[in-house]
Order: sequence, then C-alpha cells, then structure tokens
Amino acid sequence: MANSRKNHRKPRYDRLFGAAVLLLGLILLISGIFRYVKKSKANEDTQENIVENITITNETISAEAEKNYPKVSVETSKIHSGHLILVNEAFPCRIDAEAVAAGNSSEMQFVTIKSILDKKNAAVKPYTAADWEVGLDKVAALAMDSWFEAFCQTTGNHDLRMIGGYHPEAADPDFQTGRTLTVGIFPETGSSYAYKPEGEYAWLAEHAAEYGFILRYPEGKDEYFDKTITDRRTATFRYVGIAAAAYMAKRNICLEEFLQEVRQYSISNMLVITSNEKSYGVYYVPADMSSETTSFPVPSNQSSYDISGNNMDGFIVTVYQ
Repeated sequence: MANSRKNHRKPRYDRLFGAAVLLLGLILLISGIFRYVKKSKANEDTQENIVENITITNETISAEAEKNYPKVSVETSKIHSGHLILVNEAFPCRIDAEAVAAGNSSEMQFVTIKSILDKKNAAVKPYTAADWEVGLDKVAALAMDSWFEAFCQTTGNHDLRMIGGYHPEAADPDFQTGRTLTVGIFPETGSSYAYKPEGEYAWLAEHAAEYGFILRYPEGKDEYFDKTITDRRTATFRYVGIAAAAYMAKRNICLEEFLQEVRQYSISNMLVITSNEKSYGVYYVPADMSSETTSFPVPSNQSSYDISGNNMDGFIVTVYQ
C-alpha cells in the first residue's frame, strides 16, 4: 500500500517540475524580448541625438563682399574626380586606373588597409581586412581607420572586416571611385556575414556621418539606383566627407539627392552645416565647359577648402569655417 502511494506522488512532482521549467522559459523569453526592445530603443535614441546635433542654415554674402574674394582656377576636367563624384551607367567613372596602379594619379592615392593595420602596435588589431590588396583612396582609408577603431574602442569588438574596396573593373561602378567599401562581420567563433546595423554593431552605422561616410544604397531610395544593386545594401558605405555626410544624415537623403539639392547654393548663398561644433560652408559651381579651366571665388576669410567634381557638370566647394 505504501509503495502504491509513493508511485502516485511521483507524477505530481514531475508535473510541478515541468511547470517550473515552462515558467522559467517564459520569464527568460519575456526578459530577452524586453532587453531587445530596450536596446533597439536606445539605438534609435542614439541616432536621433546624433542627427539632432547637426544644424543646417545658409549664409548670404553681398555682391560687394564677393567681389573682394580671391579666385581659384581648376581644370574643368576635374569635374570627374573627388569625394562627391556620382558614377553610374549615365556617368561612368573617369578615374585613370593605370595611373592609380602606377602611383602617379592626381585623382586618387590608393593605399591598402593592411598597410595601415601594420603600423598599429596592438597585438590584436581593432579590425581586419580581407586580403593584402583591398584598399581605398588614402583620405577615405584613413577616415575608415578612425571610424573602425572608434567602434572597437567603444564596444570592445574586433569583428569588423573590410571585405571590399577599390576595384577599377567592379560591376558596381561606385567601387571604381576608391571611396566605397563593404563591411563584413567575422567573429572568432561562428559564421561570418555581411554587416547589418544590429545590436552593438548598430554603432557603426549610427556614427558613420561623423567620419564622413554614408550608407550608399539606403532603403526607400530605389528610384535613384540601378535595379540590380541589391546585394549587401546594409554593408556598403561611401566616403563623401563630413559636411556632405552630416547633411545627408540630417535630411535622410542619398548622394543623388544631395547633388541635386546643393545646386541651389552658391558663394552668395552658401549652405552652412554644423556637426560636432564644427561648421562647413558648401556651395555649387557650374563648370565652364567651353574652357579648359573654371574660375570661381572662395571666401577670403577661410583657411582651407576642398573642391570635388560631381562627375556631371560642376564642382562642390566645401570651406572649413
């Protein structure tokens, strides 16, 4: 009789144990969902704060003041070079690949990412590169290095890898500019995959503009891109400079839209972009297609400026205020 009672009690304990396991699983599931939602909200707030700190205004200059500004002359053919060139089927890349390979190009100074990594003393590098050949224009490469290293210092994560860069015969012509790269995630354990702005990796996309980078093919802008460009969209970034990247982040626009919008600004009505307490003046200059050179004024009180062609019909001038 005692054995009979004992046998009847055992199933009850099994049921209690099963219920406890189920309850624990539900608690862990709800906790995980809560943490995910909280982290996603934090990422959204971070992005919003970064964009909120960017301001866009304009500066009007009188015709009399403009007369006193010094003029610079640029070879009109330079409309095909610079950080802001647009390349696609209608406007192919004109950068001389042979000159780049020979190291005597005036349009791009190519450097490998390995050459930058080799100068770092740390036993564990902050990020890696796919091979010895992958690289970018030097300005873009150094900006990328600062961006990736900041990600590593912020998150403690070494998983980023640059897996695609300059290629003179790339199917996607943007990679022919030397300013476009593809990012991969290569954990020490687990499978590698193309970058997605998820979890702690979201930091990279959120802070891209601070280092002069934009997501080259953002969602919702398909009307501006070749329909075949669908691969690695979340992992493809383009260097355009801090001023242009900040403007695009603030306005939530792509490069194609920026190049259209900047046309409304001139030396007399300059676009002013402020990001991280630094201000930049930006304006458009139409190229003089009837002459070998194009001349235009620059503000006399500015210490430095950059000039980039748009690969179509003019130049974008960025002055550091």
